[in-house]
Amino acid sequence: GGIIGLLSGMIGIGGGIILSPLLILFRWASLKEAAAVSALFIFVNSVAGLAGLKTWIPLDQSQMIYWLIASLIGGFIGASWGSKIASNQKVKWILALVLVIASLKLWFV
Repeated sequence: GGIIGLLSGMIGIGGGIILSPLLILFRWASLKEAAAVSALFIFVNSVAGLAGLKTWIPLDQSQMIYWLIASLIGGFIGASWGSKIASNQKVKWILALVLVIASLKLWFV
């Protein structure tokens, strides 16, 4: 976890994009478990990154409450859909799509 946190902090991503494939590849978690663990990992890593950023750059906190509320609502809806409605096949396709988009973004942006 620490190595993934360090790597994701260095390249500016939440870390779940690295953690999810590893959890699934080594069969340490099912698809849905990997999604849940990655979401928590991203949250913790993002809070740590924000705290680190705040020491270097003054942040405009006036918009943070809106982003927090939107993130909580989106996270709740996504977690509910993923755990109750979506099949493993749908979750697998969504994860594959996210990984492809992230890979393309890393290569071309």
